[in-house]
Amino acid sequence: MLQFVQQYKHRIYLFGISLGMLIGASGISFAHKRGGDYAFYQLFAEKLARGELDLSIKGFHGSDFVTALYYLFSESPTAHLEFQLFAGLLIPIAAYYAAYSLFQSKWHGIMCAGAFACMPYVSFSYITGYTQASNILFFLLTIYGVVHNKWWTGLTWAIAILTKPFAIILLPILWFYSPTKGSFWHKWQHFIIGLSLPALYVLAQYLQIGEVRVGVHGNTDSLVVWDGPVKILRNAAWGVQSLFSIHNYYYADPAITGHWNLLHTTPVLIFLGLLGLLNPRLYYKDNSKVHTALLLAAIMGFALNSVVSMDNFYMQFLNTILILAAIPILIQQPLWIPIAVLTLHYQWFYFYLDFGEAANIQPWFFVVPFMADLLGIGWCLMHLPLIARHVRTTFNLNR
Repeated sequence: MLQFVQQYKHRIYLFGISLGMLIGASGISFAHKRGGDYAFYQLFAEKLARGELDLSIKGFHGSDFVTALYYLFSESPTAHLEFQLFAGLLIPIAAYYAAYSLFQSKWHGIMCAGAFACMPYVSFSYITGYTQASNILFFLLTIYGVVHNKWWTGLTWAIAILTKPFAIILLPILWFYSPTKGSFWHKWQHFIIGLSLPALYVLAQYLQIGEVRVGVHGNTDSLVVWDGPVKILRNAAWGVQSLFSIHNYYYADPAITGHWNLLHTTPVLIFLGLLGLLNPRLYYKDNSKVHTALLLAAIMGFALNSVVSMDNFYMQFLNTILILAAIPILIQQPLWIPIAVLTLHYQWFYFYLDFGEAANIQPWFFVVPFMADLLGIGWCLMHLPLIARHVRTTFNLNR
C-alpha cells in the first residue's frame, strides 16, 4: 500500500484536492441575486444559442460563447452559473498543469494546485454570477497550451481576454514560449488568433451598436479608460498596499467596501513571488526564460491595474503570476509551505461572512481547506526524515 501511495502520490494529491472541491461546491448554493452581472451573461448566452449575436448586452462575453454551447444541450435558466461552477472545479487541475509545464516538475504543479484550491474568491465566486472562475481557468489553460504548443492556445487566450481584458498580461509568456522555428503561421498562430478574435469582437460591437462597451458598469460605455496620471498614481499606491494587506477597503468608493475587498490569496505568496522575481540567480538560475516571462507579465499586470483599477477581483491575474513565481521558493525552502497554507485559511472566513446567508453555505463547504490540510499532514508524515533535514539545514543545526 505504501509503495502504491509513493508511486502515485501526485495523482492522489490532485484527486484529493479535486474531491474536496466537489464536496465543497455541494455545500454552497447559487447567490446570483447578489450580482446583477449574471442576468447580462445569461441573456447573451441564451440569445447566442438561438442564433442571435446581441452585442448591445453589457459585459465582456468571452466565456459566454462557451456557455452558449452548454445552453444548447441543457436549456438551463442558470446555464451561466453552472458553467462557472464547472470552471471553478477545474481551476486546481489547470493550475497543476500550468505550473508543471512551466517548471517541468510535478511538485511545482502540486504546490500551485493546492494554493488555488484554497482561494475561494477565485474558484467559488461563480455563485454571484461573476466570470472570475472561467477567466482564471482559460488564463491557466493558455499557459499550459503555449508551453506545449497546443493548437487551441490562441483560442483560450482570446476567450480569457474577452472575458476580462487583464488576461492580455500573458503576452510575454506567449512571446517566450511560442515556436521559434517553422512557417509564419506556425510561429505566430497563437498571437494571431488570440489578438484578432478580440479585435473582431470590438469591431463587430462598434458596427452593431455604434460604440464599444467596457464591462457592465455605468459610465464605462466607451473605449476610453484613461483618466489621467493622478488616477494611475492613486491606483498604484492602493495596489501596493493591497498586495500585502489582508484587510482592505474599496478605494474607488469606500462607502461600498465589503468583505471581498481583501487580497484574494495570502500575502505570503505575494511576498515569495516578488522575492523570487527579484532574486533570479538564487531561485531561477536554471529557468531564466520562466523568470523573464513571469517578471514581464507581473510588470504588465501591475501597470494595467494601475491604469484601469486595483479592484481585488481584477488583481487576480497579477496574483496568479506572482503565485506561479512563488512556487520555486516553496520548493527550495519548504518551511514556508505551512505558513502559506495557514495564511490561506482566513479567506474562507471572509467568504463565509460575505456569502454565508445569501448562498446558504453549509459546513461541508469547508472540506476544501480541511482536505488540503489533511493531505499536507499526510505528506509530512511520509517524509519526516526529509523535513528534519530541512529544519537542521535552515537553522544551521548540523554542527
